[in-house]
Amino acid sequence: MYSSTKTPLFGNFCALLQSISDQRGTQEKKKRLAKYIYDWRFNYGDDFYEAMRLLLPHLDRSRYGIKETMLAKAYTDALRLGKTSTDAYNLLKWKLPSTSKYTKSSGDFAAVAFEAISSRSTITTSTQSIHDVNVLLDDMSRSKSEEKRKHDLFKHIVEQYTPFEQKWMIRIILKDLKIGMSENSVFDVYHPQARELFSVCSNLEKVCKDLRDPHTSIAKSTIQLFEPFKPQLGHKEVPKDVRKVLFDGHFYIEDKIDGERIQMHFEKSTGKFRWFSRKSTDYTHLYGDSPQSSKLTGIIADCFEAESLILDGEMIGYDPKLDVFLPFGSLKTTAKDETLDPHKSRPCFIVFDMVYCNGFQMSKYTLADRLKVLNSVVKEKRGYLNLLPREEKSTFQDIVHALDRAISLRKEGLVIKNPGSTYEPGARNPTWIKLKPEYIDSLHDNCDLIVIGAKYGTGRRGNRLAQFLCALRDDRIPDNENPKFLTFTMLGTGYTVDELDEFGKILENLQPYNAKNQPSWLVHPEKSDEVPDVIVHYAKSVVVEVKATEIVWGNMFGSGSTLRFPRFMRFRKDKSWSDIMTYSEMVAAKRSGTIGGQVRASASQHDFLDHKHKRAKTAGVRSKKSYSLLASQRGIDTKDIERRSKLFEDMTFYVVTGGNGHTKNGLEEKIQENGGTFVQTEITAQYVIAGNKSITVNSIIYHKNRDIILPQWIIDCDEKQDMVPLAPKYMLFATNKSEQLFRVKMDQWGDMYTQDTTEQTLGEVLSQIKVDISDVQKMRDLCEEIQERYFKEPLPGMIFQRVNAYLDLPTSDDDMNQLCYLKLRDKLWLVSMQIQFYGGTVVDDIKPGITHVVMDKERLEKLLPLTRSFLG
Repeated sequence: MYSSTKTPLFGNFCALLQSISDQRGTQEKKKRLAKYIYDWRFNYGDDFYEAMRLLLPHLDRSRYGIKETMLAKAYTDALRLGKTSTDAYNLLKWKLPSTSKYTKSSGDFAAVAFEAISSRSTITTSTQSIHDVNVLLDDMSRSKSEEKRKHDLFKHIVEQYTPFEQKWMIRIILKDLKIGMSENSVFDVYHPQARELFSVCSNLEKVCKDLRDPHTSIAKSTIQLFEPFKPQLGHKEVPKDVRKVLFDGHFYIEDKIDGERIQMHFEKSTGKFRWFSRKSTDYTHLYGDSPQSSKLTGIIADCFEAESLILDGEMIGYDPKLDVFLPFGSLKTTAKDETLDPHKSRPCFIVFDMVYCNGFQMSKYTLADRLKVLNSVVKEKRGYLNLLPREEKSTFQDIVHALDRAISLRKEGLVIKNPGSTYEPGARNPTWIKLKPEYIDSLHDNCDLIVIGAKYGTGRRGNRLAQFLCALRDDRIPDNENPKFLTFTMLGTGYTVDELDEFGKILENLQPYNAKNQPSWLVHPEKSDEVPDVIVHYAKSVVVEVKATEIVWGNMFGSGSTLRFPRFMRFRKDKSWSDIMTYSEMVAAKRSGTIGGQVRASASQHDFLDHKHKRAKTAGVRSKKSYSLLASQRGIDTKDIERRSKLFEDMTFYVVTGGNGHTKNGLEEKIQENGGTFVQTEITAQYVIAGNKSITVNSIIYHKNRDIILPQWIIDCDEKQDMVPLAPKYMLFATNKSEQLFRVKMDQWGDMYTQDTTEQTLGEVLSQIKVDISDVQKMRDLCEEIQERYFKEPLPGMIFQRVNAYLDLPTSDDDMNQLCYLKLRDKLWLVSMQIQFYGGTVVDDIKPGITHVVMDKERLEKLLPLTRSFLG
């Protein structure tokens, strides 16, 4: 199938990988690799690229699009395993402990597959070369979407490669060799300058070609236009000594952006753009390759006053309606939208550095100088291309104040930079310091959760529970019913090996998790990405104390929220499932910005200096923690409120949220002034008040047994000092019982049968009449009926009311240059807006009912084909 060239046998290469994996200590691993490279050069020449691709598969640009699940299915077919056989099950559930006494591996897919292959393979001798493997992998990369071709490839692998070779080939395909040797160690063995060169080119082939002779050196590596490089990264160490980032007594403070690190390459003479990620992935297809593109480049191409540029920054989603940046997960969705609608969410490139300009490498200049050039040659186009603002400060307290401000505004964090620093590709040094709230221990809060599920680990954690699905209690369920638990977070860090073993001892009676057949007490999304391997009944589980920085949105969990940076603190064997955090507490905590019920303190210099990256061992006995109601649950202080009426006497209210300019506290004050009582739960309240829907409100609506009344009812009752009858206009949600009552007293629009209509009430009734405007033809017929019935003369501004126009828009198949195309499209777009503004409709395809065809006078040659289209 494949022809060999002069490269060693792949079996010998696999033996090298096994030897390196078995060897302890980086230096010994390096010695074994150095000997292999020496032998290669002696026997096969200086071109080591074919082996380097397999040695560092995660740096190879080939994309196979294959993960463990797909490999399991491919091998099940190639080995002709029964779908219900033990080996097929072990392949698909490779993380779980094996169900067979003959199978020992778990947690390592390649090892599990090796055992399944070994018992069936008849191939015992290595015959395929390293070149053969690379040809096969290139073929696999090209066949990502061709299922039959993939099937043939894996059939060939099974028939030509030994089980030992297949184990290592699987690891290469998964881009994780598990040999305990980093890319920097491999580069150091290959050539002293390999690491430096790769940091500025991100190209394995170029590294192997330019440095093929180990005894020669090349000129200092430089960043090249249209060649991706490894960007400089922020140091994660908290600055105990601010002098490290000082330059002439100052440093820069920038906001850390929660986007994707992107570098933009641009050449004006050719109009060429290229976009690369931090890992050198080419994203040009997402953001555009020329000024004529319908992507981001088509909008920002006129922002650059330089012949060539390489900009470093963050790409992030931006919502122009709200004028806010969107969460990281929304970036790819916004980037794929090609509608060019200026009001829809879109990608925004936030630039914070320049490393190349007009043929000159800027990395050797100071940051202050680079920023001066950046500001002189790049023009900001807000919402599309932003220049990241920064503050120039000089003291440690300035950093503390800036972090406090970032925390209060829910920002990602800060980056502290030395203005005198040069740009070092691939480096992570103290001249750039990344500072996040989670780095500071006092900015974390704790909560108690129950473990209801777990995942088995991989690698060293194989065959043991390693991640734990934690849940909170749903307190919306009445006490006389069986409890329910909402999944909340997946816990994977913070515990020691001994604590991990204790989890295994505590969690007994584990049951396999089936997303389509969940127990009645568990609420977890069926299609969640966070899928436990096993679950445990809440009554037989354990409560854990978890530390985290904040509560964030998370639709992969049953609670609709999750913890940011959760970390295990300790077992709480003194607590049961009834003592854990509840749904209501979680919602209130999320709203108030705390987790465990305490107000978060501001950061201080002491917090920085006491920070430790690793969790210190804690004493067995801890100080008792005092708890109190969250601020959002307490309501207002009523001791100074004077009662002025008995309007709401003997009435109990739960104000969830305010609305229409009235705050929750303001509404509670009015209730108290009028003799009413307010509580902080719907369970004991007679009336539930909410101005808009929220998680809490939606949870109440879900049960469909409580009316939810708008705040305006409280306001109107207070102003009139009378109990205004409830009506649909006051309801955010009405139960079936209330709706039936309304139908007895009023019509479907809220017009009371027993009360005279006033000008105000008529307006209110009319505002309740909802008209479906999505049916365009129905709306047109209605307008015509109204006009004929009530108006003798044509309505002003509706001159095109009976017009149904087809616009002859240009297509990509038309023979015209881009400029003419854009001008004609814009001209006809304006005509379309005018027709619709004056009451007409515009259609985009030829169909019955068209009354007019609009075309440009320069395109009269299209008249005859259009006429034929209408004639059929």
